Amino acid sequence: IPRLQAEHGPRIEENIALLTCRSLIYLGSMLKIFYSQLRLLVSDCKTRSFVRIMYCIPVPAYLVSFQETGNLVLLIILICMCALEPLWYCIGTPEFEQTTFTPVCPASMKTQEVYALISGLGILLYWALLMDFTILSMRISSFVMVCGRVLQEVGLFLMALIFAILAFATAISALEQQLEHFQGVENGMLSLLQIALRMYPTSGFKYIKEEPWVLVAICMFTIVVAIFFLNLLIAQLNQAYQVVYEDMQGFARLNRASVIVATLLDVSPKRWKRFLASLRFDERLEFNEGDIGLAGGIQILEPPNANPTTVDLIKRFGGSTSPTMPWPEEEEDGDDDRFDRLEKLIVRTTKSVTGKRKKGQGTASSMGGSGATGSQSKSQTSSTGSSEGG
Repeated sequence: IPRLQAEHGPRIEENIALLTCRSLIYLGSMLKIFYSQLRLLVSDCKTRSFVRIMYCIPVPAYLVSFQETGNLVLLIILICMCALEPLWYCIGTPEFEQTTFTPVCPASMKTQEVYALISGLGILLYWALLMDFTILSMRISSFVMVCGRVLQEVGLFLMALIFAILAFATAISALEQQLEHFQGVENGMLSLLQIALRMYPTSGFKYIKEEPWVLVAICMFTIVVAIFFLNLLIAQLNQAYQVVYEDMQGFARLNRASVIVATLLDVSPKRWKRFLASLRFDERLEFNEGDIGLAGGIQILEPPNANPTTVDLIKRFGGSTSPTMPWPEEEEDGDDDRFDRLEKLIVRTTKSVTGKRKKGQGTASSMGGSGATGSQSKSQTSSTGSSEGG
């Protein structure tokens, strides 16, 4: 709306629409976030729930959550927007009397740029806080969780990049060179950042070639950043993703559970009781038509051919339900028992076959031994007879 007003001038309809939208933001969103933050702060102060940042700065425990920290930052931005609202500066000016509710006047021009910057940050935070809706889809929620896990590796890469830019910028500024883009540490850091992001103008390299030592330093910087750091970042992201990928579905479910628990805290007891009454947990459920079962569940119907089975999964026992009289154990004849019996039969058969084989080998060896003994005695007898005849 302000851009439209800058093109053709302010109009009363656009001013009313702009005032309505900003009133909804200040009265609806800002006051609600303020009440929520105040309630959480008072609750943590009463229970003395604090966590220490950098081992020395105590902060309320509710700020550990990304959602609540984002809400606090958004609250500060909305308060700053309300304080810098251009409409306040235009009240009582001739432009305001000429066009009702106009935010455009000479008195508000001083704050227009700051107000636009803060409002842009507020819009970004509004979009970032919408990530809680990703719990509606497990795939999207898993993707968001993976992005959050691998952001740590990106942060390490950015720290290393800033360190390299600062180191090479200070070194180049100490050289004897006449390059305008590298005169001073701040100009050198900006130029090296443009080189790392491939945004440096190509015409600037023509002047860099005239300074050999600066050219050598920039070549070393390019090798360190473009070859070493970027490839190391790719390897770290790959490894981090492989580690998180196995558990990302579990992390997504835990995130959904935490959001549900945090949401239930804001539900009034009356509304919660009405919700429980609508579930009708006290009514018994039907297993089949006319077959009344237990209470405390939610019945979900499905087609008869959805999950065909020939085994009744509902176990029924007659008699008393007293804990002192336990139900009898039912002999199951399922597939597992069949496989167990088959395995035992195979083991017994294998043992019997092995035993017979060993027994046959023993008999054969004994017969061979007796045959050898008989032949030996026969040879001895023949040798004795020959000696007597001589």
